[in-house]
Amino acid sequence: MNSELQALKDFVDENRFLDESYFLILSIVLAFGILQTAGAGLGTEKPVVTVISTSMCPALQVGDILVVQSEDYSEIQEDDIIVYDVPDRAEFTVNGESYTLEASEEQPSETVETGIGTVQLVDVRPSTTDRSRDSAIFRINGSIPESGGDDSVLVEGNSYEFAGGSIEIDYLTDLPYGNVPIVHRVIEKSDDHVETMGDNNRGQLEFEDSVRPDQIHGTVAVEIPRLGLVKILLMDFMGYSGDQPFVIDNTPSCGSA
Repeated sequence: MNSELQALKDFVDENRFLDESYFLILSIVLAFGILQTAGAGLGTEKPVVTVISTSMCPALQVGDILVVQSEDYSEIQEDDIIVYDVPDRAEFTVNGESYTLEASEEQPSETVETGIGTVQLVDVRPSTTDRSRDSAIFRINGSIPESGGDDSVLVEGNSYEFAGGSIEIDYLTDLPYGNVPIVHRVIEKSDDHVETMGDNNRGQLEFEDSVRPDQIHGTVAVEIPRLGLVKILLMDFMGYSGDQPFVIDNTPSCGSA
């Protein structure tokens, strides 16, 4: 038995791949523990985020790691850089009457009574080729109706007949991708919402004119330059960027936003 154990030990010692894999796994476990501890200490569910776009150049670069500090809404000021989520959103029309539903990971959408029954938003699925053709799954009267397409999805811009009435999908959004939060600067604040914009953007994006307090994780407290490039490469490798896997195209220069 001792000889077998010694042989296994010698194999591990001599095998560089296993040795590096061990430290990689250990690093992931330690990082997870640190994130959990940081989240409790900083009072936010997103204590550490990675910058994945050039929208905040030159203040923030692609690959920067940000430590996020929870802030009471009353303490947030114009010019602060905040970290926030954008819920799934569906705007649709039933028999000529307009409705809006929102949902997030933490909070499923409410239901709304319409001319075709009780409607609830289940999921929004962004198109990888045409953002004007996003799709969504709805629950109507307690069940997911058949739309004639895959997974019973309803496509943005289309109209469908249900229960003697019609539902038209006017607008859908699913941001941020992969649950990566938005990191932008506050340009205006009111009693119940803030407006944001990326420093390197030409104008506001469609969801930036009304960011509610419940969407905000906190403000940027500490910046660690470029360390998050490893995470971005892993996202690319897994295909989370929306491109084909292992297309390393997520590190553009600041001038390309």
